[in-house]
Amino acid sequence: MGIRDTQCGAKVIRRKAVEKIHSTLRIADMAFDINLLYSLKRAGFKILEVPTEWTDKIGSKVALGKTSLVMLLSVIRLRLFYSPFYKWLRPLSPLEAWIYKTLNQPKPLPGPKDGKRD
Repeated sequence: MGIRDTQCGAKVIRRKAVEKIHSTLRIADMAFDINLLYSLKRAGFKILEVPTEWTDKIGSKVALGKTSLVMLLSVIRLRLFYSPFYKWLRPLSPLEAWIYKTLNQPKPLPGPKDGKRD
């Protein structure tokens, strides 16, 4: 997508943009930022990165192994969701649900029409 830091927590978005893409957001875990940025870019909105100063907080609760696995699975799920082949992967949804339950993460939201993609 041409974005250097998708995980920066500071994002400023115009209301018009949020209203347009809100229904396309599916992920509520570590890949939410990627889903947000991809949806904005796909809808034709310009994304501008601005340098931000960041100070790490001692005692962070990010578990490197689990967080990395959740991020990987979520990014793969997003890639599949936006693939033209997504409709053929529907029989794998019980496996997807099991993975998210095992990782104690929220299951991605279905599309607005009976679980179908937009």
